[in-house]
Amino acid sequence: MRNKIAIITIWTAVMLTACGTAKKTIAQPDTTTTTTTTETVTNPCNTIIATLGDWQTLQTGGNINLSAGSSFSSSVQVRMVRDDAIYISLRPVLGIEVGKLIITADSLYAVDKVHKRYIAEKVSILTSGIPVTVSDVQDIFLGRPFIIGKGTLNDSNKSEMNATRDGNATVLTAVKQYKGYGYSFSFDKYNRITSINIMPTGSTTAAYRVGYSDVRSTKAGNIAHDINVKATIEKKNMAFSLSYKNIDWNGKVKIDKSIPSNYKRMNARDLLSLFSN
Repeated sequence: MRNKIAIITIWTAVMLTACGTAKKTIAQPDTTTTTTTTETVTNPCNTIIATLGDWQTLQTGGNINLSAGSSFSSSVQVRMVRDDAIYISLRPVLGIEVGKLIITADSLYAVDKVHKRYIAEKVSILTSGIPVTVSDVQDIFLGRPFIIGKGTLNDSNKSEMNATRDGNATVLTAVKQYKGYGYSFSFDKYNRITSINIMPTGSTTAAYRVGYSDVRSTKAGNIAHDINVKATIEKKNMAFSLSYKNIDWNGKVKIDKSIPSNYKRMNARDLLSLFSN
């Protein structure tokens, strides 16, 4: 169990970073010039928006596999309260929780029950001033397009997304860049998300990519049940996959944010050094 909780925490830090830090992030090709989306009856944004449903809470089980020099796999439980919190419980053996990770609107918590240690930091430590919200992170976990800081793609913010066709596929590219990076979302001919990519301005190669598969129609609209990520963080190559089982929507969800009083507090900035041990 050596450093397993640190691994999961790093992974979530990567997901937050993917929302918009200047290190490594998510999107498909972004250009230095702004193109204008032509509004027509068949505007691709409208088509994608029609596949997105409403939700308030979710709870699901699943499995995670992570590789970053060493490999690790575990069952997990995931809970979310929309626009409020994300909870990930790590349960590698017999459903027993050995650690948990919680992201709220302004805080990041990680509790390692094996080594009796925890991290409690402001989310801003990971976002480098980019206006990322917990809603944005939830959309990354579920495979839903969003505008950074302004929520899931909808009729009121779609003017901030350029839409293009690539054969039968659709690419939505955010108009606004952040610190030299742009981000976009790719969909197949059935309007199912296939990836989020972050692209440095002027580059043709994504700095960071989140791939999606097993997209299912649910009460909350199209939701990806398999997520695959590859990234380089602090010169370390990382890859992970997360697979959800059937998701229970809009039920009663409990997210325990408590931290045992006898645990040792650690600094989130030490995560990568912990991982390398």
